[in-house]
Amino acid sequence: MVFDKKIPVFLILIFCSIFLFAQKTPVIEAVSSINWITKEFKTDFTLDAQKAKINMPSGKKTASAQINSKINQLTQPALLSLFENSQKKLSDCVINNELKLPDVYDFIQNGYKTPVFSQDLKKLQTTNALNILDLNEFLIRHKNEYTPQKPIDYTPSRKFTGIIIDARGNLPVHGEYVSSETAACFFPTVWDEQMNVVLEKNLVVPEIAKNKGIIQYHYSDNTAEYENIVGIDPLYIKAKKVFGRNRTDPIISQQDALKILTIPENVKLLQEGKVVILLDKKNLIYDISIPQKDNSYYVKYNAIKQYFYENKVPGITVSDSIDGILFSVDLKFYPDSPELLPSEKVRISLIAENLKTLLLDDGYTILVEGHTADVGKPVGQLNLSIERTKTVRDALVAEGIDSELFTYKGYGGTMPIAPNDTEEGRAQNRRVDITARPKATYIQRDWQ
Repeated sequence: MVFDKKIPVFLILIFCSIFLFAQKTPVIEAVSSINWITKEFKTDFTLDAQKAKINMPSGKKTASAQINSKINQLTQPALLSLFENSQKKLSDCVINNELKLPDVYDFIQNGYKTPVFSQDLKKLQTTNALNILDLNEFLIRHKNEYTPQKPIDYTPSRKFTGIIIDARGNLPVHGEYVSSETAACFFPTVWDEQMNVVLEKNLVVPEIAKNKGIIQYHYSDNTAEYENIVGIDPLYIKAKKVFGRNRTDPIISQQDALKILTIPENVKLLQEGKVVILLDKKNLIYDISIPQKDNSYYVKYNAIKQYFYENKVPGITVSDSIDGILFSVDLKFYPDSPELLPSEKVRISLIAENLKTLLLDDGYTILVEGHTADVGKPVGQLNLSIERTKTVRDALVAEGIDSELFTYKGYGGTMPIAPNDTEEGRAQNRRVDITARPKATYIQRDWQ
């Protein structure tokens, strides 16, 4: 079998996971959680001394050593599932070699550890606490912040001491006919209603971005809790929509955007990270849920990958993404139309048959994501990508897959995988991604 040369280390992790789930009795269990307000990523480990055949309390040192030997292995899946931005998770950064696994493991090992016994001395419990801001050293690459151009339009405004963007509750998702709560990430982008960027990572002073983050999160209406960030006279903005694959990016009104961008002192607030985004508390402090990829999952994944490789099905790439089994397909549509060419029925049928095999197991859902080349107006690109995802969903439903299993999203030309200045690049960007997502759990287990 031929593997992608970019991800050999990540594949090793996958094979480790297969091994872990092949065993029967868990010795160590780990539950990870995140607090985006305090920037603390925490993993609680529990070692069963009896199953590990360690006598307590005399075996505390041995038990601690066993936990320490598994910390990287049991922590990294949850850590890499965190959203870097609206498009990517940290796992994508690893796959793209933007974040190196040795650096991830060093980060995990440098956590603050607190080993304690359970009251009955049968278990050793350890918490490994990490400050996610320490990862910014690897994720922030710009050397100088930039100053956005002063907009042509104008709205009356004045100087403020900080900016609060309230993105709590369900918001309409830009470009989709659904609503969603806003999720937290390392680097959210703030947009206006015309999809012009108001705030993004490279606008913030690099040292501030590394040490404090580009924004701060909170959930409280009590501004005194974050007055040290936004000051005593902040600009309060209510988000209109949310955007992005990961639902992390607030969209604000054009008028509110102008209140910031037309005043140099307010632009400086963006550059200095004096921005608080309010989200629902449950989206800021939570146990981390990741796909449950057991031995059965990997057996099916390898079988599907082998099927498409051996049968040399053109234009379909199968890979193991953090969310599940990903089918990337360069489906052909009529120009500027959501209608599939008749010749695509064969490939749709092949994908459907493989999805049906997966769906024999309870707990899988299907995500369909549509992308276009960056040609024409952004709104037109977005609408076309949405309509095309609906077409693909309907085609798979016609092949006998339950419509209730589907979620679909369109991104227009906002997520290119190749340059748009050549026809070859534009062809690569016109694609549909279909992901079969297994059920999730936040418990990681070492079965040795």
